[in-house]
Amino acid sequence: MMNHLDTAQLISRCREGDALAVEALIRTYQPFIYRLAVSILDDPDDADEATQDVLVTTLSKLGSYRGQAKFTTWLYTVTLNTCRGRLRKRRARARLTQVLHALFRVKEEQEPHPEQQAIQHEGDAHLWQAITTLDDRLREAVVLRYYHELPLKEIGLVLGVSERTIRTWLHTAHEQMRASLQREMG
Repeated sequence: MMNHLDTAQLISRCREGDALAVEALIRTYQPFIYRLAVSILDDPDDADEATQDVLVTTLSKLGSYRGQAKFTTWLYTVTLNTCRGRLRKRRARARLTQVLHALFRVKEEQEPHPEQQAIQHEGDAHLWQAITTLDDRLREAVVLRYYHELPLKEIGLVLGVSERTIRTWLHTAHEQMRASLQREMG
């Protein structure tokens, strides 16, 4: 890592739009960000994407860095927040898959055989495919209900319709997804 004075000069040059300084900042801090991201996310591919997100965020918000804390402390914060967001999305996606599997009575075993895992993965892909085939309003209702776990009343407020309409949309979405899954899997 660089010393505090070198870092301050590098940040100043980046703020001025110096492309070489931006490149140096990325080259210097990318390994640091990646190591932290991979240790939190435990997935090299996801950590690589998170690293890119952190670098974009860092460069776009460099003006908000005031120098009151070490730059690496600020980077830790940006990296942790980015990784936390990815973990939340990962957990929400897993919950959605779990809820939708239960909804459509897709059976899961405790310790699936590798062959069963492949079948399960294929089932997940079919389920996501069924969701993506829904029209926008139905897909939004499904995602808000099962992915974000919003109550029906709140979904209605977000989408600007009544709670009754949301119930109807979810029912329609369930029927369309069930039919789509039966075509795909049956």
